[in-house]
Amino acid sequence: MWKNIIGQKRVISILRNIHKSGRIPHSFIFHGIEGVGKDAAAIEFAKLINCDSPDDVNGACDECKYCRQTNSLNSSIFKFITALPASRKETDDGENPASGLSETDAEILSTELRRKSEDYYHRINIPKANTIRIDSIRQVRREIYLTPDRGKKKIFLISNADLMNQNSENAFLKILEEPPGESVIILTTSRINSLLPTVIGRCQKIKFDSIGNDDLLAFLKSYAENIPQGEMNLLVNISNGSLQKLKSIVNDNFLTLRDSVIDYLRSVITNNQPKISSIISSVTSSKDKELVRQFLYLMILWFRDIIVSKSSNDGIVINRDRIDSVSKFSARYKSDEFEIINNLETCISDIDRNVNMEIMLYSLTYKLRGLIRIQ
Repeated sequence: MWKNIIGQKRVISILRNIHKSGRIPHSFIFHGIEGVGKDAAAIEFAKLINCDSPDDVNGACDECKYCRQTNSLNSSIFKFITALPASRKETDDGENPASGLSETDAEILSTELRRKSEDYYHRINIPKANTIRIDSIRQVRREIYLTPDRGKKKIFLISNADLMNQNSENAFLKILEEPPGESVIILTTSRINSLLPTVIGRCQKIKFDSIGNDDLLAFLKSYAENIPQGEMNLLVNISNGSLQKLKSIVNDNFLTLRDSVIDYLRSVITNNQPKISSIISSVTSSKDKELVRQFLYLMILWFRDIIVSKSSNDGIVINRDRIDSVSKFSARYKSDEFEIINNLETCISDIDRNVNMEIMLYSLTYKLRGLIRIQ
């Protein structure tokens, strides 16, 4: 039901009207920043399309056979496609790509899909799953032409579609050129410009908004009700419109991690190599991609606040409880904030490409030394 989606009232209205019109396009691209509910809305829309008892206002019933099948993320009418690790053996044509995974990877995949089915906002995290493999696209091509139940559609959700490699995307383009009438393909991505223009041009694009603070605050009150109100407001500001980031911030002990970010930047400026090494080691020792991603994201927010502080618009500083530190940093140091943020965003993208995170952070340290100096 649409109540499962946090915010996105404009998007829900668009999808509701598309369904009501009875003219559902063959392919969509849901795009917007990470963690705003693109996958969640795609799953809800898939349920609505095939629901036995849809409601014009509330959406899918969540109870019929087809809603339950879609909730499983793997049924005859709904397929969820995500990046997978390299296969340990060649899969035969017609074989499920997951069948070639090692026993460990297969178990992780099963666990992650279960978590996704229980929480549509869950970010799938499988070690070394860096690309959407061509055999996954071939599976789509095999199954999309099979006839579904009368009056139903086969729906394929390709999550983080920008992770398709060149071969996968070219194979996918062939599907888009001749899609069967009883199918719907939904791509979700936070990097739409990474997709081929020919793919973008063949899909109906729906832009997702950042989630409003009121919606995030309402969610947080039910998700972690023991957090003090003042800290809730801070966490919502830090999440910058992303429910996924908000949950990650709460679960990863944000305040401690932010202190590490500030200590790291001070150490970079003073060239305190032992301290730099200690911080990098503490962030990367567990090989937790999400922790490193969060570390870099908090650094982006810090330099975003530096830009805001320089424009004398302190009212929209995100790290409001550290506004004095932000102002002092801005006054004492000259930094190329936009180039720094560009480097940080590149590092975040590289995490999904399975780079050595420790080496990446040492390389970032070297770059930052040239981009921050005393005024």
